Amino acid sequence: MDQGIAAVMAAGVAATVTLAGAVVAYQAGRRQVRDQGSIEHAHWLRGQREQAYLAFLASCERATAAGRLRRDLWERMHGGAAPDDETLQQLRDEVQTVGRAFSEAVDQLLEPLERIRMLGPDVVVSEAEYTLETVRQFEDSMAPSGDPYNGEGHLRVQRATFAAVARQVLIHPQESVTVVVSEE
Repeated sequence: MDQGIAAVMAAGVAATVTLAGAVVAYQAGRRQVRDQGSIEHAHWLRGQREQAYLAFLASCERATAAGRLRRDLWERMHGGAAPDDETLQQLRDEVQTVGRAFSEAVDQLLEPLERIRMLGPDVVVSEAEYTLETVRQFEDSMAPSGDPYNGEGHLRVQRATFAAVARQVLIHPQESVTVVVSEE
């Protein structure tokens, strides 16, 4: 009878160990699937953020270029010798057309900004909103009493700050980001 009891006990221990091993393997498999899902989501989010950041920077550059063109036309209109009436009217029409293009370029910043607001993180959202405000200040600097060169310089620095923060988020997505860009 001792051998029979020993065999039953051995079978019970083997069944318990097998069952415990199956539970551990099941939990490890679930954790692996969950971890893989998290990794894939983080990769997807990084790609979405990169696209949104690049679209925002491209729109910002279009607005800056349109602003420069508007400034140059304004200088042609008010600098040097006074143009004749026909040339002056052509320049005014051109300034108006370029002004509309500039306003449209500023409006085109809103779509990528909304994507950035959805995708985050907050540090990039803050920099993007401040960059949009700087673009609008650049537009305001085009008024006759404004200084468009200073406005453009400030915009260039802010755009570089946004790009630096975005780059840090893309390179180190799990870390908190603090970026200082010196004004040159």
